[in-house]
Parts: sequence; structure tokens; C-alpha cells
Amino acid sequence: MSAGFSTLSLWRLQAEFQQFQHDKLVMGSNQFGVEKDSLDNQLRIWVESFSDIVGVAEQQDFSKLTNAIAEQFYALQLHLNVEKLWLVDENLQTLWLSPDFTPRLVREHASEVLKIQEPFSAIHCESDCQLYTSVPVINGDGNIAVITMSASLIDVIFLLNKSLESEVAVVSLPVADKLHLDKASFISMSDQDLTSTLFNQSYPEVELQEVLLEGMELTNEQDYFLMNLVPLATTDKRNYFLVLIDNVSEFKEKNESYRRYFLITELLIFVALALLVFFITSPFTRRLINLANALPLLAQKEFVEFRKVPLTRRSFFVDELDILANSAQELSFELEQLNIEVEQKTKELENIAMYDLLTGLPNRNMLNHQLQKLVANLHRMSGGIGVLFLDLDDFKKVNDSHGHGEGDRLLEEAANRVRTSIKKSDLACRFGGDEFVVVLNQIHSVGDALVVAEDILNRFKAPIKIGSSIFYVSTSIGVVFSDDETHRADDLVSFADIAMYEAKNNGGSQYHVYHPDMFKRVAKRVELEGEVRQALLKKQFSIAMQPQLAAKDKKLIGFEALLRWEHPDRGMIPPDEFIPILENSEYMIELGYWVMRRCFELTAEFIEQGLVDVRVAINLSAMQFLDPHLSDYLRQLMRRFNIPAKHFELELTEQTLVSDIDKAINVMYSLKNIGFSFAIDDFGTGYSSLAYLKKMPVDVIKIDKSFVFGMLENHSDYQIIMSTIAMVKNLGLIVVAEGVESGAQLRSLTMNDCDIIQGYYFSKPVPEKELNEFISEKILDGYWKTQVKKDAT
Repeated sequence: MSAGFSTLSLWRLQAEFQQFQHDKLVMGSNQFGVEKDSLDNQLRIWVESFSDIVGVAEQQDFSKLTNAIAEQFYALQLHLNVEKLWLVDENLQTLWLSPDFTPRLVREHASEVLKIQEPFSAIHCESDCQLYTSVPVINGDGNIAVITMSASLIDVIFLLNKSLESEVAVVSLPVADKLHLDKASFISMSDQDLTSTLFNQSYPEVELQEVLLEGMELTNEQDYFLMNLVPLATTDKRNYFLVLIDNVSEFKEKNESYRRYFLITELLIFVALALLVFFITSPFTRRLINLANALPLLAQKEFVEFRKVPLTRRSFFVDELDILANSAQELSFELEQLNIEVEQKTKELENIAMYDLLTGLPNRNMLNHQLQKLVANLHRMSGGIGVLFLDLDDFKKVNDSHGHGEGDRLLEEAANRVRTSIKKSDLACRFGGDEFVVVLNQIHSVGDALVVAEDILNRFKAPIKIGSSIFYVSTSIGVVFSDDETHRADDLVSFADIAMYEAKNNGGSQYHVYHPDMFKRVAKRVELEGEVRQALLKKQFSIAMQPQLAAKDKKLIGFEALLRWEHPDRGMIPPDEFIPILENSEYMIELGYWVMRRCFELTAEFIEQGLVDVRVAINLSAMQFLDPHLSDYLRQLMRRFNIPAKHFELELTEQTLVSDIDKAINVMYSLKNIGFSFAIDDFGTGYSSLAYLKKMPVDVIKIDKSFVFGMLENHSDYQIIMSTIAMVKNLGLIVVAEGVESGAQLRSLTMNDCDIIQGYYFSKPVPEKELNEFISEKILDGYWKTQVKKDAT
């Protein structure tokens, strides 16, 4: 409130001073106008009176007026301060003049008077400022002459000085937006010393328009002056102003006195109020400070020390601070009890955080902690450390077929076998899922680690009995040895993991020692996976179609879609190089969906070209085939392109089928119901597909090209092919022979009732951009063109 009152008071003082400035400017402008108009009226009245006395209205020319003006000019100079006079006729010819010539300004004024038929006046400044008044006179013939007189403004300035009690001056300044007082030229001044002194001091630059509206404060030693400018005249280079200078020292002093008075008064009020507030609040403040100093003891868990602080008081009246102090005391007991419980729970959580709840083995957190300590102390140890990464082979089948309950019990038994294989100083951890990590402490070579690995493999050869079920579970082990303290703990686990995958890829139930070449292969796979993602975005993949023909009449049955990758730097990358790396990658599913979509697009083009009976064989990876979105995606493609499923054949390898045979059969039947047909690719190279062949809704069996290549030279291959054809035909299925490259192979397969052939003998895979040309050149009415010509001949 004090600050607001002071601000309001100071604002009012400032407003009063600004009003004073404005009033002075208005008063000066008005008074100058009055004095100028008075002088102008005197000159006009003289001309009108003199014209009547001379009798210009009864005369036919202005000769008498000319002579009378010449006689009265001295009196005009004496009484009205007229300095110059001109008499100009209506042709702007000078009839009489007091100076030596008639300036253009006089003629312009006379022309204006003749135009408006009434007097005209204006102030013009050069070396000084004068009032030019032009008055028309008319003779008896109706001719008009103009009398123009220039009068000095000295008397006007003198009268302003007396009436306003202000110092008055006429100055000229250069034409500019900013006001530069030091560049002023003085024409006349009522107080030459004061005006010169004020104008010659340095002031900050201000806008000229601002000074014209509000004036400007000037200082001279201890005095304050208010300067107002009244515009008089303007030329191309100079502006002429009437300057009004008022001494406002008394007003400023009074203003400053009021300002000091208000500030001191408000300061005293503020101090008094502050003392009053301090006196009233000090008891409460001391209690609050005491409580604030004590409360941090609660955060520091110093509960007993907190309760020793005297926070409560003896008083009949209980206020809010007493309630707060009592609550703080009760809170201290609650927090102490809570702290005890938290410490107990923390110990339990630390145990949970470091150990696996299912197997009781240390978990990944404990592994990282202990392994980091071992690596950091390698320079103090006589040997090194070994890390074994274990993964149970085909453990997923146990969960899928017997449920997660028996799977968990199997993991418990597996953990016991791993635990009993190592010394007490070593560490066995459950890394996650069906993965375990063993850390061997103070071993001298990788051979010591391999002894442990062999022992673990032997222990897992014994069956695991859980209830009435017996399981044969093997494990794949990756081994790494290190005596280099620069290796990170994470790196050792990663190296062992890479070696484990190498063992698993080689069939499992074995160990593999890490070698840097493995890391390069993994890095290459990761790099290739990233490049596949970019290749999809940049449309580097394409489809090549290899024709499939009926063995007997060479009718075009369809095409097998084969993926091609043209790398911008490495050129065409063979499928055998990137497909095995990517078939277990997340990108393989996305890439497979792209292949399906492209096959639908190409099939639509085949149908437009008249190949309405062909079908396209699409290879599916294991991940793609078991993807839950596969069926929905194929339905979307069928609806979008309006192509029935009969135009497509889904090719699966035996390896894909036996990975999860029951689920594979269910998926095949669901797609079969939509209308898709199925082919088993590379038949004869898998494990046990023959045992399930009757259960599967298979339409086509494709004999692997490795048998076809040697069928004429190797009797065993020939017998395998013939037996396979006979067995498949007995099951009512279609047989496709891959890799047919010679006429002899074709004739032998045809004689033994092979249905469809595919191979370089007829065509290599045709890039998609060459398909239209290939079909027009090689296919006629749905048959192989060269064969049709032979039949015609």
C-alpha cells in the first residue's frame, strides 16, 4: 500500500509538471498568434484607410496612390516598423518599390491575392524573420493593384517577452528529424547571454517532433529552464522557430521537495509497519525457526535427537503451531517404525534383485556385479576367468507341449545340474529364460573351461524325469577365456553368447570356443540386417520369376518367385549369402510381406496378358509361416488385387515344418481353406517330413536339385528320385523336379511320370523388368513357344 501510494503521488507530480509544460507551450503559441495578427491587422487597416484618403476608388489609375505611398513610406517605417513596400499591378508589374528590386516572393504573394481577391499574409525568414502582408486595392475602372509590406517581428518578440515573462528568441536549425541545439543560428534574442549559454551545452539527441509537442528541459548550473518551439517558417535547408524559454527552477524545486517528502513519509510508514509486524510475528517466527531446524533430523533418520528438541509449549491456548509440533512428534515415531520396516524390506528386495526366484541361482544383476569385480582384479590373479553361456536346445517345445508349469520344473532341474558342475568359488547364474551363464574363477587356460563344459554336456545326456514325463534335453555352450583386464564384463558375456549360437547352428548339444572371426560374422549379419531395412526403403529388392512347365506337353504351369537384391555398391548379392543370415531376423518378415505383395502385382500383370491359369510359388521362411498376421495379410492382398488364392502356391521347407509340426499343420489348414495350395521344397533333405506327410494338406512335392544334378551319374540319386516320384504319385500329389539342366534329365523325368520341371534347361530366373518381353518371345497360347513349333512341324 505504501509503495502504491508513493507511486500514485509521484505520478501526479509528474503529470502536473507535464501539464505545466503543455500550458506554457499553448500560451506561447496563442500569444504569438495574437501579436502577429495584431501587427497584420494594423498593416491591413492602414492600407484600407490610406486608399480611402487618397481616393483610389474614384481614380482611373494608380498614379496618385503611387505618389502618396512614396510620400508616406517614411511614416510607415517610423510608426509600424515597415521595412519594405511594393506596389504591383494586376499584371505583376511593379508600380513602386522601396528596395532596389522586387523579389519573386512578392510576386507570388500578389498572384495569390489576385487569385483569392482578399488580403494574404505570411512570415518569411532568411537573414531575419519578417511578416509579409499583401492587400488588394481597386480603382475606379475596376483595376486591382496589390500593396505588399514587410514588417519586422522585433516588436512582436518584445511584446511576447513582456506579456509571457519568458525569454524569446528566433532561431534557425538545419532540417532534420533530430534536434541539434548546438547547430542553431540566432536571428534575434531577448536575452542573448542566457540563450547562447543554454544552446551551447550538450544534450542527448531527441526527436524534433517530440520537442514540438512536449517542450524540452534545459539546465544552466543550478537553474532549470523549459524551452518550447513554435514553428515560424521552413526553407529547403533550414527550419525557423520562435523559442520560448521559461525559468522553472522554482517549480522543479517544489516538485523535488514534494517528491522527497513523499518518499521520506512512506519510508517512515514502512519502517513503522515493519517493526509492528516484527513485534507481532517474532514469537511465531522463533517457534517456526526452531521447528525448521529440527525437521531435517527426520530426513537424516535422527529420530531420537529430533524428539529431544523442545517444540511444544505450555499454554492454555493451542494454536496451529502447537498442532504442527505435536504432529511432527507423532510423525517421528511413525517414520522411525516405517524406516525399520523399509530396511527389512530393502534387504529382501536386494536378495530378490540379485537372485532368480525360480531356480535360486544368482540372476543377471549379480552376474554383472561379480563379473565386473573379477575383471577388475585380473591383474592380481595368477590366471584368468572363463565364461560359459548355456542355452537349452528345443526348450520351447517343452513349454508348448507340456505347459509352462513343467517347463519351470525342468529349468529347476537344469539349474541343479549346472550348479553341481562347478566349484564353490565359481558362479552359476540364470541369465534369462532357458539361458545360463557360468563364470569360472582363476583358471589357467581355455582347456580348464572346456573340462567344465564337457562335464555339463555329459550331465545333460541323462534324461530329466518330471512326474510321469521324461525329457531328453541337451544344451549348447559358448566358451570364452580371458586374462586381459581391458575386456569389459559385458563383452565377455557377449562373446560367449556368440560362441553359443555357433554351437547351436552346428546342431546343438556341443560347445564352441569363441574366436574373433565369429564376431566378424555377427557384425556382418547385423550390418546386413540394417542394409536390408535400407534396401526395402530404397527399393533395391526385386523379384525374378523362374518358369515351371508341364513335363509332357510343356504347358506353362506357373513361376517360382525368387528374391534378388541389387546393392548400390556391391552389385547383385546372391540369395544364398543374405537369406540364411536374415531368415531368423525381424526384417525377414517385413521382407517376406513385400515379396507377397509384389507377387500379387506381377500376377495381376500375367492375367492381363492372358495367362489366366498360371500360379506363382512363394517361398515362406519359418518365421513368416508362423507369424500370426500372415493369414490376415494374404486376405487383404486378395481383396485389394481381386485375385483368388488359387493363383498362388506357398512353398515350405521340411525344416520349417518339423520346427513345430502341430502348429504348422493348423496354419496350413487355415490357409488351405482360403484356397492356397502348398508345396514342400527341397524334399528329401529334411529330417522327418515323411512321417507327417499324410497329415499335411500338401499339394506339391519338389525334388531338390541336388538329387537331379547327379541322377544320370549316380545310381543312388536316380533311385531316390524314382522312389520319391512313385510314392508321391501314390499319395495323389504333384511332383516338381528342380534344377533340370539337360535334355537327358528331362526325358528321364518325363518317362518316370514327373509332372512339372523347372530349371536352366528352359530358362534361368527372369528379372521382373524382362518378364513382358520373355512372355511375348517364349510363350504362345500358354505353351513354350519352341516346343509348340516342333509339334507343328
